Formats: sequence, C-alpha cells, structure tokens
Amino acid sequence: MSRNQLAVAAVLGMAVVLTFCCLCVILLTYLVAAPFADLSATPEPPVTAGETAPTTETTPPMPPTPTATAAQTPTSTATIAHSPTQIPTPEPTDTHTPAPTNTSTMTPTPLPPTATSTPSVTEAMVSGIIDGDTIEVQIAGQTYRLRYIGIECPEAGQYGCSQATEANRQLVEGKTVRLERDVSETDQYGRLLRYVYVGDLFVNAELVRRGYATAWTYPPDVAFSDLFVQLESEARDGGRGLWAAPTPTSGSTWNCHGNLYNCGDFSSCAQVMSYWNACPGDPSRLDGDRDGVPCESLCR
Repeated sequence: MSRNQLAVAAVLGMAVVLTFCCLCVILLTYLVAAPFADLSATPEPPVTAGETAPTTETTPPMPPTPTATAAQTPTSTATIAHSPTQIPTPEPTDTHTPAPTNTSTMTPTPLPPTATSTPSVTEAMVSGIIDGDTIEVQIAGQTYRLRYIGIECPEAGQYGCSQATEANRQLVEGKTVRLERDVSETDQYGRLLRYVYVGDLFVNAELVRRGYATAWTYPPDVAFSDLFVQLESEARDGGRGLWAAPTPTSGSTWNCHGNLYNCGDFSSCAQVMSYWNACPGDPSRLDGDRDGVPCESLCR
C-alpha cells in the first residue's frame, strides 16, 4: 500500500474508535442514572375497591402563601399614616394670597389717645356748636369735636363769623346727624373730619350754597370739591349770605378807576366786600391768587 492510503486508513480507524467510545459513554450514563430516577419517583399506592385516589394526585399544588408580604404591607402603611414626618405640610404662603401693598399716599391723622376710631358712616347727636364749620357730637356716649370737610367759615374776630355760626346752629343743633368719612379720620388737631347730613340735607354744601362758607379743598379729602366750588360761585354771583354787599364803614363810594387800594387799606372784610361789589373786575387786584376771595387775610 502507498503512504497516502495508509494515512487514510489510519484516520478512518481513529474515527471508528472515537465513535465507539462515545456510544459506550452514553450507554454507561444511562445505566447509572436509571436506578436513581426510579428511586426519586413516588410509587403509587395500590388502590383497592371502594377507595378513592389520594387528593394529592388530583389537587393542583397551592401557590405559595404570601404571608410575609401581607404582614409587611400593613406595617409599612401604618408607619406612613401615623408618622408626621412622612406627609409634608404645605407652607402657608403656598395657599394664601400675598397681602396687598398699601398704595395710600397719606396716612390719616390718628385720633387723640382718649378717642377711638369711628365707622366710615355712622349716626351722632349734635351736642354743641363751635363755629360755622365745627361742632361737637355724641357717638356711643363719647364726645368728639368734628370739622366739616371741604368748606371754610370765618373764624372768631373775622367778618361773618357770627352769621356763619348762627346758620350752622339752625341747621344741626340738637339734631341726629349722619356722618360720612372721606379718606382721613381726623385733622392735625384731632378733630373728626366728616361730611354731615340731616336727613337728606347735605350740611357742608348747604352752608356754601347759602353764602356762609367757601370751598376749601384739602387733599386727600376731595370727594365733593367740585360741588363746593360751584356752589360758592353761585352764592357769590347771587349775593347770598356773606357775599351780600355790606354797608361801607368809611365812605359810601369807592374810586374804581385803577389800582388804588391794597388790602391794608381796609379795616374789615365788610369794607373789602363793599369795594369788591362796587368795583367789578377787581381793578385794585385784591384777589391776587384769583380764587374769588379778595383780601383773604380779612375775609377767611
């Protein structure tokens, strides 16, 4: 035989030997494992007549009881429910609207220590008359001094003070009045600042309409300023109240031709008004600020 034929025969022989060895190993494995498989199987007990097969063969195996899981769940839930640290409390600022910013440009003057703040609208009894624009009232058993808002009457010693005081007395003395606030609670002297009504009569406006008071605009209490200015103009044009021409105390005629007089030339508001009414157009320029009131040092 040639060398190549011998090599082929050797390879084939080795393949046959390896195949045989594999078959032997498989056979031995089967023979060794078979007895143990027979031992692990549970033999069926014999069933006699009248007996039923054991329930273990017909009843499917029960799933594992989740005892541990059930026991752990309530415990964890109880801990969360009763532990205050587990449930965060919302901050108050998350649920409340921020406080509005105060935009008022003026703070009302507080009342004196012995007085208390009154409602914006209330009733009172007039217990005293101070002058044309100031009264005393009783509110809940307490006495307050009250200044009418938006008007000005002559002060003591000025022309028309007694007339304005008497007009005020006729309107409100001893009567129940309704008081309404504008913005400020009091003035710098601690007096209540109010609009005053007797029934439907607006006392502040009535004094101006009758000619016993002038408009006096003082911010921030300006709700009726335009009304008071209009009423003053009508009273002045109509010669009502203090706007009526008084009897001159020095001479019966005035020289109206040119700028001849100064406020110092008059001794009273009566003289000023006498000239004012006798000389239309204010030739002496007594009303320097053009507010309709001449020589305010005498007539305010």
